[in-house]
Amino acid sequence: MKRRVGLLLLAIGLVGCDTVVPGSEPVLVVEAFLQTDAPPPTIRLRQTGPLASPYDPDGAQAVTDASVILRLDSLDIPYRADPAAPGYYRPERTDLLLPPEAAFTLEIVWRGRLIRARDVLPPPIRIDSVQVSFPDAPVPAVLLDSLVLNDSLAIGARQGYLYPVEATLWWQAPDDPDSTYWVRPHLQPAVPFSSVVVDLFLRTEQVLLEQQSPTDGNGRRRWTGVYAVPVDSARAPLPVHTLRVALLRSGRAYAQFAATREFPERREPVSNVEGGLGIVAGIALDSLRLTVNP
Repeated sequence: MKRRVGLLLLAIGLVGCDTVVPGSEPVLVVEAFLQTDAPPPTIRLRQTGPLASPYDPDGAQAVTDASVILRLDSLDIPYRADPAAPGYYRPERTDLLLPPEAAFTLEIVWRGRLIRARDVLPPPIRIDSVQVSFPDAPVPAVLLDSLVLNDSLAIGARQGYLYPVEATLWWQAPDDPDSTYWVRPHLQPAVPFSSVVVDLFLRTEQVLLEQQSPTDGNGRRRWTGVYAVPVDSARAPLPVHTLRVALLRSGRAYAQFAATREFPERREPVSNVEGGLGIVAGIALDSLRLTVNP
């Protein structure tokens, strides 16, 4: 794996927040991610409830009385509710792997209503290499505590130092000029400090059309992200830490869901579930964990 030390340009990204506001009747919320070359996944079913009701992640919103079936091309895979985990449904078959580019439909019958979602499993994806770079010394920064901010940004701000760390990853794209797949690269550093506000001015993940990502001389696609590692002083070295790099390929359904789940102007993310909310998507995923050691 290649590594180098160098200077860095910061990339800017924006995030927000989202809220689901249900209607008077409960709506089924579906969560299912079918991964290429993996067994059929566990599916989670919940229902919306009144805003005044307290949220109970252990059962109040769980749906346990639905009928669930996954139709994979000409193969039907029934699901059963897990009595030990309310709201979770397990496939009756785990002896098969989901093939790439296979179409599927998830059908759910709940309270006499049919809820359906369709998608296609993308080709497998693999990270070829990763390159990490960072400056020789930390840069001054105003660190903001997002828990105590006011409109003037005066509260919770302090002067500090951080290392902006740049990570570039490469992968092979499908040999198809008309490909419409999307990718979501993601950087997850294991550092003792995490600031949502600092991340506003960096880029730890992105959702983009795969064909729009740059290529190198060998035809590989590449993406560069930036994350921050705060330190105590202007002379402090970059701490040794681990970094998880993930790369996900999907169709339009997952891309729209991931890109809109934190839009402040939306009540809920874009959903591909007909008759309900949530996401049912085919994905291909690869990840690796490396140690960043100056």
